[in-house]
Amino acid sequence: MARGLPWSENFAVGQAQLDAQHRRLVELINEIDRTIHCQKDLGKLPALLKTLREETEEHIRHENALLWEIKSGAFAPLQGRPQTPHYLKSLAEAAFDDHMAEHATLLARLDAIVLGPIQSLCDPLKAWFVDHAIKHDSHLKTIFQAL
Repeated sequence: MARGLPWSENFAVGQAQLDAQHRRLVELINEIDRTIHCQKDLGKLPALLKTLREETEEHIRHENALLWEIKSGAFAPLQGRPQTPHYLKSLAEAAFDDHMAEHATLLARLDAIVLGPIQSLCDPLKAWFVDHAIKHDSHLKTIFQAL
């Protein structure tokens, strides 16, 4: 029986598109988990893993773009304010720098997990996502909660 990764609001950062992307990554991980544990349609596994990689790359691009907009003061929810609060710019700057470094590591970890044996994919994929969503997106959550 597939164990799956249940959605948790702890994975949400408070920005609709990023949260939807996180939900989609969880759905893909769960579909990979079901495919492996049910030993059904294993032929679709390479396509699922490719989709996971592509959607992770898109998620990373989106995170970086949002952080850049906040850092530069171009983020739409901040428009109309006399100036972006200094602490938000500082948080965005720190998060941007951290995320740039982390994102390369995130993709490398995903690639390493995918190269492992099929029977060992599920738990590392779940841990990989949880680490990203909880630990590495904590700056984003702080920023979006402050808006």
